[in-house]
Amino acid sequence: MHYATTDQLKRIEKALYAPGRNVFIFGERGVGKTSLAATAANQWQSSDSEYIDISCAPDSTVKSIVANIASQAIGFKWSSQTKTVERATFGFKWLSYSLGSEISPTDFSEKIKSIGDALEVLKEVEAVHSETPVVVVDEVDRIESEKEIDFLADLLKQLGDKRVNLKFIFTGVGSTLNEILGAHRSAIRQLETIELPRLSWDARWDIAIKALSEFGLEIPRSIYIRLAAVSDGYPYYVHLLVEKLLWVIFEKDSYKKVVDWDDYFEALDHAIHGITAELARPYEQAINQRSQDYEPVVWSTSADIWQGAYLSDMYNLYKSIIAQLEDEPLLPYQKYSTRVRNLLKPENGAILIKGAKQGNYTYKEKMIRGYIRMQAEANRVEIIDKEAEATIKNYVRVPAKNTGYFKSKPPKGLG
Repeated sequence: MHYATTDQLKRIEKALYAPGRNVFIFGERGVGKTSLAATAANQWQSSDSEYIDISCAPDSTVKSIVANIASQAIGFKWSSQTKTVERATFGFKWLSYSLGSEISPTDFSEKIKSIGDALEVLKEVEAVHSETPVVVVDEVDRIESEKEIDFLADLLKQLGDKRVNLKFIFTGVGSTLNEILGAHRSAIRQLETIELPRLSWDARWDIAIKALSEFGLEIPRSIYIRLAAVSDGYPYYVHLLVEKLLWVIFEKDSYKKVVDWDDYFEALDHAIHGITAELARPYEQAINQRSQDYEPVVWSTSADIWQGAYLSDMYNLYKSIIAQLEDEPLLPYQKYSTRVRNLLKPENGAILIKGAKQGNYTYKEKMIRGYIRMQAEANRVEIIDKEAEATIKNYVRVPAKNTGYFKSKPPKGLG
């Protein structure tokens, strides 16, 4: 679950109480939107059924989403309470048709011809599913068709206007809801919008401290600060590192009560191997070039990504990185600049895009910054940016070691 959910869950609960109002959770990838949506859905959904869970795909349409909602609604009831469903759907145009013909959701979606039809299906789902039905529609941003986004916005508005008491919790990747739903202000007004930011510094290490304490383990301040830094504020990375750390300690032959640096770096190694290929592959493409000097350059791109990083700041970090490595020559500024610009190209992983100002760069996929930092950390290269230095007072600096697991090579087994 996302760390700071108490207030957000209260906001969601209050919104779902309001007739015709639904919820949209948005933010960067990896900040815990799906977890928050699932938690909220479980709290609101009545115990007589499970909440309906739909994941969007690039080719998803409003009709296919509605058909899948109907399929899940009657599928659960049909398997558990056949007679009840037969009685409940008697006289219902849509659900009785679906049950009687035993067609697939894809076939059923073809029968839905309009937004009006979709609304009628959802009204029947509301009646048959449960006392307080909830639908989670995950990753709305993946829908590629602007026409379908228009349909979805229209459906949202009509759900509110018609007071359909089927509660929706949507999630999507975006810095604003306008990025996902466009300029459909009338639809957005029907939604309680919850923006999930990345975790604050204290939230990051609190997760680690509390999780480990549940197993009677203590994590020193110097280690939990480094874990907080390398996670880059994404719950996904924090939880992954803590999970691997617990397994590392669990598999030790001897009992221990305090996490040490060897445990941390071993857990980091396992975490890197467990990262999704969606993040690992662009990194491998970026560093596996004819010139073998790209990896420190890639690490240096993580200088300051809150508003994008300037080339001069990245080069300063690059010099700090080279100072921590053995036998690694320092590239002159011009050659370094060329390497950074190459990281915009598909053949070099296309991990960067140009920022709003001259000489400013940001990540195409923001979540990759954490993965880049994990790779640097595994090579015993410490990256502390200006944001961290300003946030963490009395930071405990640990001297870099020169015995990195990967020695400027991607970890084996990835790809």
